[in-house]
Amino acid sequence: MDRQRLEAVSVRVAPTNASSFEIAPLAPFRGEGLGVRGFALWFGRSYDRRFNALLCPKSINKSLDRRHATRGSPPHPPAPSPRSGAIGRKSHLLLKLHRGRLVFLFLIIQCLACHSVNAQSSEDIDSNEYVRSALEVARECAKPLSKNSEIADAVELLFEFNPQHRHRFVLPRHPNAARANFEQMTKLFESKDSLEAFRQSLEKLAQTLDQLAITKESNQDLESGYRLRWQAAGLRSIVPVTAGRKEPAKTTWTEATAIGTMKLTPKAFVNHPKTLWPAGSYSVVMTPNFEIVSQAGARPTEDVAELCEQVFAIWKQIFFSVWADHRTSAPEYARSQGSKFAVTLFRDKAAYEKALKPTERNIGISTGFYDPNRKMAMFYWDGQKTMETVVHELVHQFFFEANAQDVALDTDNGPGFWIIEGIALYMESMSTRACGAGILADVGGWDAPRFQAGRYRRLNDQFWSQWDEFRSATGTRFRRGKDIAVWYSQACGLAHLWMDGTTEQRRALVKYIQSVYAGKEEAALLGEMNADERLRTAYDRFLVLGPTAVSIRPFYPIRKEAVLTRCDVTTKQIFEWPIGYRSSTWLELSFTQVDDELFAGNTDPVEPPWNVRRLGLESTNVTDRSLETLSQMKDLQELDLSNCKVTDTGIAMLRGNKSIKALWLTNCDISDASIDVLLTISQLESIHLKGTKISPNGWERLLNARPRLKSKSERP
Repeated sequence: MDRQRLEAVSVRVAPTNASSFEIAPLAPFRGEGLGVRGFALWFGRSYDRRFNALLCPKSINKSLDRRHATRGSPPHPPAPSPRSGAIGRKSHLLLKLHRGRLVFLFLIIQCLACHSVNAQSSEDIDSNEYVRSALEVARECAKPLSKNSEIADAVELLFEFNPQHRHRFVLPRHPNAARANFEQMTKLFESKDSLEAFRQSLEKLAQTLDQLAITKESNQDLESGYRLRWQAAGLRSIVPVTAGRKEPAKTTWTEATAIGTMKLTPKAFVNHPKTLWPAGSYSVVMTPNFEIVSQAGARPTEDVAELCEQVFAIWKQIFFSVWADHRTSAPEYARSQGSKFAVTLFRDKAAYEKALKPTERNIGISTGFYDPNRKMAMFYWDGQKTMETVVHELVHQFFFEANAQDVALDTDNGPGFWIIEGIALYMESMSTRACGAGILADVGGWDAPRFQAGRYRRLNDQFWSQWDEFRSATGTRFRRGKDIAVWYSQACGLAHLWMDGTTEQRRALVKYIQSVYAGKEEAALLGEMNADERLRTAYDRFLVLGPTAVSIRPFYPIRKEAVLTRCDVTTKQIFEWPIGYRSSTWLELSFTQVDDELFAGNTDPVEPPWNVRRLGLESTNVTDRSLETLSQMKDLQELDLSNCKVTDTGIAMLRGNKSIKALWLTNCDISDASIDVLLTISQLESIHLKGTKISPNGWERLLNARPRLKSKSERP
């Protein structure tokens, strides 16, 4: 179907590897973080009974039992007894030979584990027996939470460490922001003892992850160790030790304390040197990593401050190799940084434009701006929209100011600009939901908000910009082209392709990003997909298979859009989504196998009704039967029924509709009998009737009664 839709794209005025949570299946042991060589020495001295019982003959075990009392002393041959003679020496030789075999066996296992670290299979942590055991206990202790489905669902997501094709994080929150959700969770437990049991189960799980982190760090896999320590700190924040206090206690790991630490100065006493705001007209919030000046009020400023630290924590985990250098060491993971990141929050859009328009010509079309020359990110307060913009512009700021390498990026004239914006759009997918005193966050995934425009452009409109032209485009070409909206969409989509793909793909993209920031874009780093046909094929496959590659779609309030065009999804699969998605902003199901059961089959009075704002059902199995349910969607503004088995009988269900603004009925079996019904749709602004049985006279009657339809409609 040939049609165009105006996509609302907030254009950022851009500045002039991470792997998912994956670890090798090594169980914690008594060596406490020793490397291969260290553990071999420890193993030779300790004769751990667990290994002996499994691998040593009984005759050897007796010798080990006699030596066990001298654990820690250097091994030496036992003196042969007068009566045993050669037998004693033989036992010793057997012991020595067998112990050597055990050490050799361990070295082989450790090498395989190191290979697994390099491969970083996403199933590693879930396959670890200690983690599985701790998770079983935690799930059992969390049963009282089933009384609240929303909290129970959040906790279940908390226990899913390795979701497919997305990154998941659990982070502490500032105590003030966490108090309400924390109290809501604690009320579900029947007693303090049951709450304490749940807390202890989370602590046990956190300790297991800490031990795994030590193992990773001892093998110089600091990236995995860093992620594990953040995960452990996040688990401890869900139900922290409160020592009788009503508010949540702070977490203890130094890195994680940054999120809960801030100092607000309501009225600064000096003129601000960069914004020139007079004394007393702005507030200042200082956090461990940020200095935020604001005219937007105390609460919005504190919310932005907390978000800044959360985004930085997630960015450091995903892009560990970007900021870590030879001085980075565990467990502190201190980062070399001079001054704090500077963030400015204007009162509103008018104040934002007034301050920046003299130096930034296109500032009026932006919602945020990072200036690498002044090293400052600037926004204006506009509720939730501001939060999304903050994430986007902070990513630019981090790659410039927290980068371990020298940055020589020319955003106006250098190639590779697509990934500068693409990776910021990818990070903008950060979606959060409360979980006790902590917070869950997903980054990436097929249902990411910004990604849906890219999915639609390719799956519906079949848009594709040739790879060599696209990747070599400079910032000037990217921003000034007529195809800016679709180019941004493709940039976001390709960033998802690499970041949500395999570990090797993610690492390749991070290296490519670093080459762009170094001023020497090296597309060869992207490997075999650095070719137009191969990349396009991989991208199409990724778009179509992404939604079907995961077993469940986790619910996040911000993720209210889903473009599933040409994907192998069914009515049954969509019914398994969380009920919250019944109120979606955009649901595109064109060219799928969904049928009337999706809407007309929803007869349970307890479940909420469907209420979608934009609904695409082109070439599906939907018929007249669904129209009654669709007509009851109070917020439905766009409805596409092209190539569906819809007749005049079904259209009659839309009589008197007060919300639909755009309606596609291409190739539907409708006639002039539907004209009177269409005239009762009071908000209708465009209609597409190509391929219908509506006569020229019927079309003229419709246009005469609704002249505004002429410019945006398609005649029969």
